[in-house]
Amino acid sequence: MNQPRVLTEDDVFELLTFLVTSARGCVDEPETYGTFRLIDAGSRLLGFLLKGEEVQDREFYVHLKEEIDERKFLLVTDLEAYFNFLSGVTRKVGKQLKKRAESQGA
Repeated sequence: MNQPRVLTEDDVFELLTFLVTSARGCVDEPETYGTFRLIDAGSRLLGFLLKGEEVQDREFYVHLKEEIDERKFLLVTDLEAYFNFLSGVTRKVGKQLKKRAESQGA
């Protein structure tokens, strides 16, 4: 059986700091910045996951993180493309969720 993954205290504090300051930033920033902060947090979380040696769906996570990191800045250059990117990422994660559920017999 796989051992549960545990983030280090430093990892958790880094993500916590990012999320807390992001929440405060969302008060004064344009509303679309909140979406950027959330997708960036997803990338950070994937970075923590990928530090581990045993990652079942490593290829999926690597490609997803690369896509997020490459396309998240569309927010400032092409809002329509950015929204399409968010929809695409959501679809990819949904397909992966279905694949995982099917492999677990759910």
